[in-house]
Amino acid sequence: MKLAYALSFALLLASSPVFAHSVWLQPGKEGKLVIENGDAGEPSDPYDPERITQSWAVDKDGKPAPVVVERAEKSAALKPHPAVAITAALFDNKYWAKGQDGKWNNGPKGTVTNPTIAGPSYKYPKMILQQTAGFAVPLGLGLEIVPLSDPFTLKPGDKLTVQVLLQGKPLAGADVVEDLYIHHDAKPKKVKTDAEGKAVLVIAKRPYAGIEVSHFAKQEGSAVEGTFYNASLGFPVKQ
Repeated sequence: MKLAYALSFALLLASSPVFAHSVWLQPGKEGKLVIENGDAGEPSDPYDPERITQSWAVDKDGKPAPVVVERAEKSAALKPHPAVAITAALFDNKYWAKGQDGKWNNGPKGTVTNPTIAGPSYKYPKMILQQTAGFAVPLGLGLEIVPLSDPFTLKPGDKLTVQVLLQGKPLAGADVVEDLYIHHDAKPKKVKTDAEGKAVLVIAKRPYAGIEVSHFAKQEGSAVEGTFYNASLGFPVKQ
């Protein structure tokens, strides 16, 4: 790939609304984890609750545990069983395409003629709720952030090594956002993953850590088609 094309492609992704919005789990009332969609620190954007198409949950021993998806009019939340140690969801953001005019369309494939970039968008918010020996065991999400040391032992300013997995395999060269809770006008600090998909982050001074990564996986043989992925990881920060 020529350098000029690589740079223009990176700029294209950076301006993409598909990546502009984060999806994360926000602890709420009655043990619920609200599935937030938008910019952290700002009101969540409304969305069709049916876009939450799958959920995962395991207990401290790594065994499947109950979790319920509760759908409201324009949002949704996870209601995990008290035994749940790690939980996650799939936010199916449907198909996006950017036209020659620079405008994005969130409609069926073929709606936009000759798009410059296009594909389905899948987002995977994940949270570790309790200390567990299985903190580094992947749940098997399409894109996933896995901590390689026990996050419940960390306090603000400590370092945490994470590994980013795409379809279960290490993803090199991905930009991991250390703190997705910063104001949306601020420039987030990003750390690029190495050849093993690993990145070393600094824990922010927050009640809950919020780590995020986005990736566009190009479809083989296509100049514009691929799949947009986003993943977040949250956990309580030791104060």
